[in-house]
Amino acid sequence: MINNVYLILCYTGVLMSLVVLAFITEYPQISPVYAHASPVSYSPQSNSVLVQGGEPLPNNVIIAFSERPEPKASYIRVTNSEGERIDNNDYRITGNNERQATVSLDPEKLKPDVYSVSWLALSRDDGHITRGSYIFTIREAAPPPTEDVIDNNTFSEQVEIDNVLLKYEISPFYAGVNNNFMLTLSDTSADNNPPINLRNVTWLFTNEQAGIGPIVATLERVDNGTYSIDGGYLSQAGEWDIRIVVQRTDAYDLNHSFDVQVNSTTNTTTPSNSSKSLST
Repeated sequence: MINNVYLILCYTGVLMSLVVLAFITEYPQISPVYAHASPVSYSPQSNSVLVQGGEPLPNNVIIAFSERPEPKASYIRVTNSEGERIDNNDYRITGNNERQATVSLDPEKLKPDVYSVSWLALSRDDGHITRGSYIFTIREAAPPPTEDVIDNNTFSEQVEIDNVLLKYEISPFYAGVNNNFMLTLSDTSADNNPPINLRNVTWLFTNEQAGIGPIVATLERVDNGTYSIDGGYLSQAGEWDIRIVVQRTDAYDLNHSFDVQVNSTTNTTTPSNSSKSLST
């Protein structure tokens, strides 16, 4: 009796497998694999700098996704460096593209500042939720006279991971301004020369209290072992979690995270003592 049941179950399993295989063969265009609703393009572009008076300022923010976002459960929020929303809370899908979403901006609130665009998308195609942020900047035609003064405030630390010394620096160390982020790497097992297997350096910025992040910044190589990028990634005052990821050839990635308290230019700023590193 048991053997008969076993044979029946085996036969049923084989039969179901054949049915599934026949279905896939008949309808090859149907696939269970999706990429979720990930951004394909932004307008204004990520980390772009717009000049007030030199070009028309944006009337809206537009994000094109890889899948169709569900408008009832998705959003785009645009805030200035003070955390004030400057969009009109009118999220909608554009009429000519089901994968493109937009919100309009209040023109009276657009002024020289750093703006955070935080988005969430529930995919109508696979039901998954994705989220993230990016920044753009509006500046005056001429730099403000206080810019040279705030450049003097710099945050710097260093950490050694897997025989690689990472020295990182943020200047000026204030929120809502154009910062420079610098990373210098040296191989402590090779007379502190720059590592020869560096492939890519990325910083990720998250401000959970403000609902911002992760903002992703890929640094540019400026010299052997030295990478840098400019941008208003610390777009609002508050506690920021910053993660540094160094991708290497034929070696594990270097990962280092640290938390910093960043204030506006009118307040003092002190880093927190929390940091963690690993090679993965």
